[in-house]
Amino acid sequence: MSKNIGNKQNEIARIENVFIFNAQYKLPARDQKILLYLISKINPQRQVRFDRQVIAVKDLEKALKGDGKKWGGLYNEMKAFQKRIIDAKIEFPTEIEIGGRKFSGLVNWFQSIVPVKDEYGNVGIEFLFSEPLKPFLIDLNEYAKINYEEVIPLKSGFSARMFQIFRAHRDKMKRYEKRSTLKYSVDELKTLLGVADKYADWRNFKRKVVEVIEMEINKHTSIKVAFEEKRQGRKVIGLIFNFSDKTNQSLELKIADEDVDISKLSYAQLRAFDLLVEYQIKEAIAVEMIGRVGGSEFRGFEDWYFEEVTHIFEGKTKQENQGAKAGTLVKWFLEMKIFEQGDHFSRIIEKLQIRKKKLQRENVTAWGNRLMAKEMTGREFADMVKRRR
Repeated sequence: MSKNIGNKQNEIARIENVFIFNAQYKLPARDQKILLYLISKINPQRQVRFDRQVIAVKDLEKALKGDGKKWGGLYNEMKAFQKRIIDAKIEFPTEIEIGGRKFSGLVNWFQSIVPVKDEYGNVGIEFLFSEPLKPFLIDLNEYAKINYEEVIPLKSGFSARMFQIFRAHRDKMKRYEKRSTLKYSVDELKTLLGVADKYADWRNFKRKVVEVIEMEINKHTSIKVAFEEKRQGRKVIGLIFNFSDKTNQSLELKIADEDVDISKLSYAQLRAFDLLVEYQIKEAIAVEMIGRVGGSEFRGFEDWYFEEVTHIFEGKTKQENQGAKAGTLVKWFLEMKIFEQGDHFSRIIEKLQIRKKKLQRENVTAWGNRLMAKEMTGREFADMVKRRR
């Protein structure tokens, strides 16, 4: 299944910590931004496998040009990006030993990258993540939430990589410590960043890599970092990174960083959740609204309920800005409770009864699926449908 995706704000990429902390690769910041953008479109609570994802070339061009670096023309940039990312390898440590030394494994980022056209003739690029990455992007256990927007201004791939590490560590440890510390030998850090065979001169590595990481992360992200040199005599043998969350982190980033558990929502509730989020209602509020829908007549049909709610609201509101409309709808629903009784409530009941009778009459299978789905989580229902195919 292909999934078309556009440019949306406040996207969160969820990545398993063990991958962030241990994977070894070197990619330009531009490529890492595309990766994070694609990862942010994965829903690990609802997906059981990777979907094919299509990015319009015009959206990809915006992302690749966003760092202010020299641009070499659309065709050349697309061709170079496609070749770079399909050839890029992720190296990771294993417990397998050969000749007394631990042997590393190699994995590709993608199974395929293919140019495609949509029904209107617009050109896009279709991406399918490599299957070995599933434990790190779908089957999550302990993971970090990387805000795609924070990575956009970063020009250095080293900065983008280390920001993910710092953010993952803070997500894991901020309950226990106000300031975090990570220590690396120079060789360990170079290996992590995919430059083990480069920057033999410490001063060159410090100027082109370490100082750039410190400057860009401090300037553009929610992390504040400073590094110290660890010396053995006159030789620098390691680095100590001290980092913390900025106290003036913007409200938007805090909201975007909130994680919502939708694993227990039913099929109809998940569809309602998608509808409300598409309406620009924040995820946590959408879950709260869904939880307030009572009555057996709505159970298993929460998506239809909110379709009717938004339809009524659209006919009543004078707001034109979508953000303002979303805020007003939330107020009407949670505070004024105008959909819980009276004419609006009666209208919703009537509309749902008509739709239910029509579904029973015209599609017995779909009606039966609706009834079964009431007793399952959305993921359980999706697994059942998959097994039937």
